[in-house]
Amino acid sequence: MNGSATKALFWWAIVAQVAGAQLFFWDTLPDYRELTAGALVVGTPKDFAFAVFGLVVMQSAYWYARRLQPQIRFARRVLLGHVLLCVSEVSFFFVSALATVAMFDHWRRSQFVFWKLMLLASALFAFFCYKHQLASVGDALLETQPEDAGKATIEPKGTGKP
Repeated sequence: MNGSATKALFWWAIVAQVAGAQLFFWDTLPDYRELTAGALVVGTPKDFAFAVFGLVVMQSAYWYARRLQPQIRFARRVLLGHVLLCVSEVSFFFVSALATVAMFDHWRRSQFVFWKLMLLASALFAFFCYKHQLASVGDALLETQPEDAGKATIEPKGTGKP
């Protein structure tokens, strides 16, 4: 596979991770609002199916992109690098808040079962991976890659002196 095809597949995997994250966010946001309002939330099977689908998309795309990333050389893009670093940090806030509210505020009132706990743990892991992916790409976009990066030292041009 040539470099441009690898780069295109990599960016499509990033887009798939963003889409999976958005699907998870929009599916669980009403539940989060109900939890923070003190209500007892009982998710429907449809809600759990959407959440699981979003997490599967995120994880599949993450592991695929992770395999492709070392093959890609990124051009320096300071603004995009900073945007990706910001999005990576912010993306973990919601799922962390959801887990905190579910685990600490509603543990006694809710009927937690093992598979619901595993879904929450899976969401935390998927968003950690997503955060890590965006941060590593953001860092790569911020790195300087000077023209003489391959040279160990820069020798002075001939001065004519021994």
